[in-house]
Amino acid sequence: MIIGIETSCDDTSVALVDMTGAILFHRIHSQENLHESFGGVVPEVASRAHVDVLPSLVREAFSVSKIRPGQLAGVAVTRGPGLLGSLLTGIAYAKGLAAPLKLPLVGVDHIGAHLRACVESADEIRGKAIGLVISGGHTHLFRIDKWPELILLSQTVDDAAGEAFDKGAKILGLSYPGGPSIQKEALRNTLPLLPLTRKNIRTESPWDFSFSGLKTAFALLVQKVGITPLTRPQLAASLQQAIVSHVMDRIEKIVARESPDVLLVGGGVSANALLRSRLEEIARICGMDLRLSPIPLARDNALMIARHGRELYLAGHYFPYPYKALFPYPRDLSDVRSRKTFRPV
Repeated sequence: MIIGIETSCDDTSVALVDMTGAILFHRIHSQENLHESFGGVVPEVASRAHVDVLPSLVREAFSVSKIRPGQLAGVAVTRGPGLLGSLLTGIAYAKGLAAPLKLPLVGVDHIGAHLRACVESADEIRGKAIGLVISGGHTHLFRIDKWPELILLSQTVDDAAGEAFDKGAKILGLSYPGGPSIQKEALRNTLPLLPLTRKNIRTESPWDFSFSGLKTAFALLVQKVGITPLTRPQLAASLQQAIVSHVMDRIEKIVARESPDVLLVGGGVSANALLRSRLEEIARICGMDLRLSPIPLARDNALMIARHGRELYLAGHYFPYPYKALFPYPRDLSDVRSRKTFRPV
């Protein structure tokens, strides 16, 4: 059995899988209520909440599954990218769980795990694949020639797509997290969409994303239009349309250049209904096999860590006791902007 631990941001999650990948236990403890008043994640609050919740979640995992720690083959834990304090909390706990039993420790890449969540088996990632991870902290496009190696094609040069949703929701007085709130409000719209104009952003790559200008343009639009019971849904729908259109513009360019067989899309924003509809449309037109993360697994979760960790463990990609090599990497993927291969361990 492999236990997976996820604490990269504001969700504390634990999962247990057997050596075939079957689920024995999976729980996610959300911190949304803790961060809602701030309109976004507060790193210090998040890491302290992980400390409070993680031990009880692990105890519950063993109790519910009837598995003893001594029956584990290894411990898989998110090592990054993410918030440094949150990552350290999970890694420290994973080491404490594994060390007394001298179990192998598997450091799992958070971004790769989101893509792994799009399929039941890694064998389904075949041929030439493109992967999009789109969430509150990440907006990255990868080429996948041989799983689990990821070749970075493009990324956001400033904010992530999920941050644009969160900022827009805060401006409109909607609840956190912004993605679901904006989508729900947009469904109530009966008015024409409003254009969001912004200056063209020059990026290193024509496929890179940029959302900071979109946030500014939206704030100015709200200031101009004003927020009323009629305009709030209109503004929400307009922002959602602008974010999704920008993402799809980049995907269409990448697909035209790469001609992939498979398109994987994971991360919290991948749960957006408009985005999923547009992705299904381009997949149908281009004859691609579209693999969307199941909505319950679009958010941060330990099941993707446990399953990806199991495969890495079986391939020999783990740290033996005493785990001196395992450390968090909180930064983004700027160190692979040269489009070099990014390996998950």
